[in-house]
Amino acid sequence: MKSIAMHQMTRLLAATFLGTAILLSPRAAQSAEEPPARKAQSQSPAMEAQWRQLQQTIPPDIVIKLSEEFQKDYPNSRYRHANRYIQAGARKALLAQQEARLSSDALEDPTGDDAYRRELIQATRGSKDSAYRVALMYRQGTHGLSKDPQRTKQWLRVAAELGNGRASWEVANIYNRDGEIDDAAKFEAKAVRDGFRIPPRLPNRPLGY
Repeated sequence: MKSIAMHQMTRLLAATFLGTAILLSPRAAQSAEEPPARKAQSQSPAMEAQWRQLQQTIPPDIVIKLSEEFQKDYPNSRYRHANRYIQAGARKALLAQQEARLSSDALEDPTGDDAYRRELIQATRGSKDSAYRVALMYRQGTHGLSKDPQRTKQWLRVAAELGNGRASWEVANIYNRDGEIDDAAKFEAKAVRDGFRIPPRLPNRPLGY
């Protein structure tokens, strides 16, 4: 009888220990926190469609809105980190767009090719170098675009606001050419802060564009 009682006690202790281990298991805890419905939802076709729409949207203000909606609808999706990155970049791009006085209606040129659109999407996510390349496309009239000095200036300003030193230097040249000396000095100083090495000038020769 004593042996049987000890055997039953051993089984009871083992079962108790096993139950405690399951309760303390991180994987078990994670599964408990995320119900099966949430797991299925996070991989749903609706989520993928919403993510594709967000990726292809261009105006930064709309990107921010869609990003916030996606974050609310799918807080635990596999895109959550990328979504935060997109939203932060779009906020920077929106400020740069406003400083450059570039309207949302003028952001996208329907005649541009796929390469132009790819750079445009990256620029409206806060890429200073993509914004500069868009400016060059307008300056040179490439990738399906017509030459457009006004768009060139605006996109140079966007790139400068996002931190492209060369763009800041070129914006300074434009302001100097137009006789806006204070703005020229401001963007020349910004170019230096953003790492651009100003080329040497001939004595008594002003900035040139």
